[in-house]
Amino acid sequence: MPHDLDALENRTLFCLWTGHEEMSDDRLRALWTIFRNTGCAVAFVNRDTLADWVKPDFPLHPAWPHLSATHKADYLRCYLMHHYGGGYTDIKATTKKWVPFFQQLAQSDALALGYQELPNGVAPITGELGDLLRASHADLIGLCAFIFRKGTPLTSSWLARTDALLDEKLDELRRHPAIHPLDRKGILLPDGTPSPYPLKWTELLGDIFHPLVYEFRERILQAPIAPSFASYR
Repeated sequence: MPHDLDALENRTLFCLWTGHEEMSDDRLRALWTIFRNTGCAVAFVNRDTLADWVKPDFPLHPAWPHLSATHKADYLRCYLMHHYGGGYTDIKATTKKWVPFFQQLAQSDALALGYQELPNGVAPITGELGDLLRASHADLIGLCAFIFRKGTPLTSSWLARTDALLDEKLDELRRHPAIHPLDRKGILLPDGTPSPYPLKWTELLGDIFHPLVYEFRERILQAPIAPSFASYR
């Protein structure tokens, strides 16, 4: 894979499946809609293809092996959007043609494009910042489908804040790596004890992404790019 790829220019759309488990039939059907309907080159990044996308001079964070599959996907969309740009979508069913969305961003001076965040989609950040973000959800974009320019101040800040969090948690992650794909801080394990895994559910993505999107909101476009949120598991 050419490591100088501009995925916005090439209309490349990333989908991620970072765990060892097999996809459900619903997920497979959803993935097929992405290949069939978006009109884009789809890069399906999984355990077998990930190495093709890791830039030699920019390895994945040392915390990578210890993350849950969910948090690996959270980290990886940040990594890919900074180094390659282009589109990202969760593996959820879509009927949307993405080429017009790529064109809309490419023909503007905006840094990113996404769907307007849903009122209940804002990360559960506490305090005044959380209150501000929830009141301003219409100024935010959602986490499940978007397009970015690569190497911008927005993506640089996103990756820097993500790396800083993982630096802070690295020792704990080494001691308490994820033990299942949906592991998160405090969730009850099969034996009834709270998980010692140190990352909260939204800590690696929404807690970083939504404040940054708010900061850069004047340079982000909104468009009806969201997939279906029904029956995707």
